Formats: sequence, C-alpha cells, structure tokens
Amino acid sequence: MSDDQTAARLLERLRHKGLHLSATAEGNLQVWPAVWLDEATGELIRQHKPGLLALLSAAAVDVLEDDRHRCRDCYHLQRKGNCAMAAQGRLPGVPEWYTPHKDVLQRCHRFCALPY
Repeated sequence: MSDDQTAARLLERLRHKGLHLSATAEGNLQVWPAVWLDEATGELIRQHKPGLLALLSAAAVDVLEDDRHRCRDCYHLQRKGNCAMAAQGRLPGVPEWYTPHKDVLQRCHRFCALPY
C-alpha cells in the first residue's frame, strides 16, 4: 500500500473519530480538538505527515478552484429549509418560498459561509 493510500486511510479514520486536521502555510499540521489526541494517534500523524500534508493541500486547492457551494453550508439557509435571500427578494428570478436542495453543489452569488 502506498504512503498516499495510508495517509488517506489515516485521515478518514481521524475524521471518523471527530478529529479535524488542517495544513498551515508553514507546512505544519493542526489537529483539533487537541484534547482528543492521544499519544499513539499523534505518533501516526507524525509518521504520515508528508502524505497528510499532500492530501490536505490538494483538498484546499480543489476548494479554492471550485466556486460551487452546498446550501447546507450557507448562513442564509433557514431552519425551515428555505433561503433567506430568496425570501427577501435578493435572488432575481427565484420565488420567495424557494427551498433549495441542501446537498447539491451550485453557484450562488449570495453564498455566505457558516461561521464555525
């Protein structure tokens, strides 16, 4: 099994455990919540750091190049499932009662990322 496949499996396992990884501009990895990180997992991350950095950097490039978003990630999606921008008449040609499919990638000039 290649190092990239091993790093991909490790990243999948970490995400399944609720851990999030990100690559910094300096070439380091950040893991949060850090309190959930045990010594064995930290050692695995150190062993596969180059592969993890490559995976996380590639994902960042893909996200930056793709201007489509999911409505579930938008601040304007209301609890009832409708779009607040459509309800306010800010989406030309879209009815006020517009209820988008939350998981479909689409382009929207009113997209506003949820604060995490």
